[in-house]
Amino acid sequence: MLSQRAEQLSQSLPPLLVKAERIAATVILGVHGRRRAGPGENFWQYRNYSFGDSTQRIDWHRSAKSDAVYIRDNEWEAANTLWLWSNAGPRMDFKSHLASETKKHHAQILQLALASLAIRAHERIGAIGSHNRPAHGRIALRQIAEHCETPNDQPLPKPTQLQRQSAAVLISDFLDDPADIKSALTPLAQSGVRGHLVQIADPAEETLPYSGRVEFLGLEFPQRFLASKTENLRGAYAAAYQAQRDSTKQLAARLGWSFTVHRTDQPLTTCLLALHAKVSNA
Repeated sequence: MLSQRAEQLSQSLPPLLVKAERIAATVILGVHGRRRAGPGENFWQYRNYSFGDSTQRIDWHRSAKSDAVYIRDNEWEAANTLWLWSNAGPRMDFKSHLASETKKHHAQILQLALASLAIRAHERIGAIGSHNRPAHGRIALRQIAEHCETPNDQPLPKPTQLQRQSAAVLISDFLDDPADIKSALTPLAQSGVRGHLVQIADPAEETLPYSGRVEFLGLEFPQRFLASKTENLRGAYAAAYQAQRDSTKQLAARLGWSFTVHRTDQPLTTCLLALHAKVSNA
């Protein structure tokens, strides 16, 4: 049975998912689920009969196949799918002395925590770029976790179109060429998706807290840059970094999307609470 399969999967959850679920558990869910049982025509799920359920909602055909009594729930008309994507490229492996975890670790934990919250609200979740269809429940959550572990060096999601009225959360450092970012996000916005961007930043990327002779190595390409007096670069670097961020933020605004910054020296719970509110109220 599907429930037994889900239980088996939950007993062997990846460590990332275990941590993400602990973080998600700290968020108090309001009544925000856009996909729920209600007055609709499309089938949603079978669930066990419980006290207070009307006997008219019992699916006798399904119940006859087992020892349990099942209720047939239909889908509320405002059903929604939450699409998730996080950058897992080599650039996200960066971690300075000011942070305890890499940018990739924060991005994946945030993605999985959002997926966990959506599942608890009975919403459908899917991973952009995954071969799995959006789904509900613990199996869908496990599929998102497995997709996170799949090697992927794409710094941006491939241009694609998703169902109208769905929501998408894209998590990355967004240090790509602004033209490339625009090309990746525009098709999503044009398809009617409500988007939310989360920029993951190591504190050292914002402040360049180095002095003296420092050699910088590229994570995506075999690049080397030797600075004799790094402190002399700090002002120009900070301005360029902020300009890159402003460009992405302005693009999000033009698309009607939200933009959130999370630093890897800050608690993930703070970002999760803010992002959860944005996704819920979209």
